[in-house]
Amino acid sequence: MREMMGREPGSSGLRVRRLILSFVVPALLLPLVVFSSCEDSGSNPSRDAVLQGQVFLISKPGPIPIGWVPPPLETVSTVLVLNTQRIVVKEASTDSKCRFSISIAPGTYYLRVKESPIPAETGPYAIPAGETRTAEAHYDNGMR
Repeated sequence: MREMMGREPGSSGLRVRRLILSFVVPALLLPLVVFSSCEDSGSNPSRDAVLQGQVFLISKPGPIPIGWVPPPLETVSTVLVLNTQRIVVKEASTDSKCRFSISIAPGTYYLRVKESPIPAETGPYAIPAGETRTAEAHYDNGMR
């Protein structure tokens, strides 16, 4: 009977397996080839910069003595990051000791504390790509 059909038992199953493997294996390997070729070609993409620092309380009752150093504000605040046109481009919360670390695009920025009754701007802070700059923000409650 085998001679009449011209094939051996199980040979069609083997052909189907080979056929499936001939399509499945390349289909599984194709994404690896495509994504491995998507590496950086040497261009220098714009990397974020980091602006870190602390908010200081710049108000003091009475005359300010020479050499006075403002104490850090010790409450959670919001630091506003302004561009050179003085437009707010980012807001960031501080920790309980009023320290902040803000990831931002390279550029020149000014800082202001949102909760400050009197807007006290600091800056300019020029931050190149991939670098970290230390900055101060000032909280001014108007007390003199």
